[in-house]
Order: sequence, then structure tokens, then C-alpha cells
Amino acid sequence: MLPFDRWRAHLVQELAGTILEIGVGAGANLPFYRRARQVWAIEPDPERAQTASRVAQAAHVPVAVEIATAEALPFPNRHVDHIVSSLVFCSVSDPYLALDELRRVLKPGGTLHMVEHVRPQTAWLATLFGAATPYWSLMAHNCHLDRPTVDLLRSEGWTVDVHKRIAMLVRLSARRLD
Repeated sequence: MLPFDRWRAHLVQELAGTILEIGVGAGANLPFYRRARQVWAIEPDPERAQTASRVAQAAHVPVAVEIATAEALPFPNRHVDHIVSSLVFCSVSDPYLALDELRRVLKPGGTLHMVEHVRPQTAWLATLFGAATPYWSLMAHNCHLDRPTVDLLRSEGWTVDVHKRIAMLVRLSARRLD
């Protein structure tokens, strides 16, 4: 198992119930789901969504892939038990709108599970990543290496548990407070 595959497995393998994965990409997380009743996966890029749909056919759990963005989720209120974001939230165009949408579709007591690029805590790394982000985001699908995702979640009323942090990567879970 590749090192990042361990992060993926830890992120999703124990999740049960109805899951929404935002930005499923080519479906790299899909083989690691084991207990979900249903995984709804969204991806804004049609070609990557098509690839994820092929990967979904071999998944251990039912997976449906749809073309959508995190800022406009095609699901009813309080629809999912868990939301997964794996190296995606750094790229959403409007993180505040995306968080509003995630809160809307997440059931009370539901959890958001993330592995994300975040602003490093070390000052010189934060400065370096801040300088690199305008160029990096042009090449890497709008990825912001310096997005303060943990602070953003807290400021928007989520309780956040950081499980592991390595420089600019963080694995966390967050619960809606309402």
C-alpha cells in the first residue's frame, strides 16, 4: 500500500451510512470504502467523473457519481451521514458557500472528514506557500496551498479535531454545531 493510500483508507474505510464525497476526481478513495450503505460522489470535471464511474463499478459498496460542485450540491437537506473531502477543499472556488452547502446536506450530528492542503503553521513555510499559491493554483486545478481551512471551519461554527498534521497536509474531522 502506498503511503497516501494509508491516509485514504483511514479516511473512509470505517464510515457507515450515507456518504457524500466531494471532488471524487478519478475515484482514488472509492476502493477503500467498506461499510457505507451508499456513497454519492460528485466531481465538476466530466472526464474525471467518467473515470470515477468506471472505478465505482468495482467498489465494495454502492457508489453513484454525479457532475456537480461543492458550492451547488444536488441533494436535499440533511441527506448524508458523512462528507468526505480528500485534497479538494483547497480547490473549491468559494469555500464559504461550499461549507454552507455541506452543512445543509449533512444530517445533525454528521461529520465532515478531510485530508487537505492547509496553510502551514511554520511561519517561513506559510510565507513560501503563500508566494507559490498564485502560480500553483493555475497549474493544479485552483489548489490553494495556503488556504486556512482549519481556521475557516472553526470560524463558520464547526468543531474540529485534527488527527494528524504534516507540514501542509492535515487529516481532520469536523462536526456541525447546530
